[in-house]
Amino acid sequence: MNVDQEQVRVDSGRIEALGSVLDAPQHRKSLTLAADDRAPSAARSFTREALKAWAAEDLLDQVVLIVSELATNAERHGRTPGIHSVVSGNQEGRGLDEITLTLALQADVVGIVVEDSSPEPPVPRIASPFATSGRGLYLVDAVADAWTACPKEDGSGKRVIALVKRPHHIVSS
Repeated sequence: MNVDQEQVRVDSGRIEALGSVLDAPQHRKSLTLAADDRAPSAARSFTREALKAWAAEDLLDQVVLIVSELATNAERHGRTPGIHSVVSGNQEGRGLDEITLTLALQADVVGIVVEDSSPEPPVPRIASPFATSGRGLYLVDAVADAWTACPKEDGSGKRVIALVKRPHHIVSS
C-alpha cells in the first residue's frame, strides 16, 4: 500500500462526496489539548465518550484507532515551526502548541478533524519490519473511508480530516 499525494487528492474528492458531515452535523464535539504525550490518550477517551453518547458504538474501534494515530502524529510532528516543544507542566509554554480534535456525526458518517500547529502535511514513512512506529498513516488509510490534509484557513497549521461511514447491510428476504 502506498499513501501518496495522489491518494490524498482522491480522498479529498471522496470527502466532498460524502456530504455535510463536517459542515452541518447532527452532533459535533471538540476538545483542545496541549500537544504533549498525554494528548493521544485524552483524545481516545474523548472519542469513546462522544460515540457512546451518539449511539455510534459500532464505529468505535475504527474511529478510536484513527483518532489515536492522528493525535499521536499531531503530538509528535505537529509543533509550531521554530519553537521548541512544550514541556508538560510548563506554564510559560502552555498554549503554544495545541491539538484540536473535532468529531462530527451526520447520518451514517463520522467525521474526524485533528488540527495542529505545523503547516507540514503528514507524510507516510516506510517503516522497517522491526520498527515500533511509522505505520500510523497506513493504518488511517486502511481504516478510514477517506482522509486528507489541508492548511488551516488562517495559515497557522494544518487540519487532517478522516471520515468513517457505517456499512449498509443488505437484508435479504
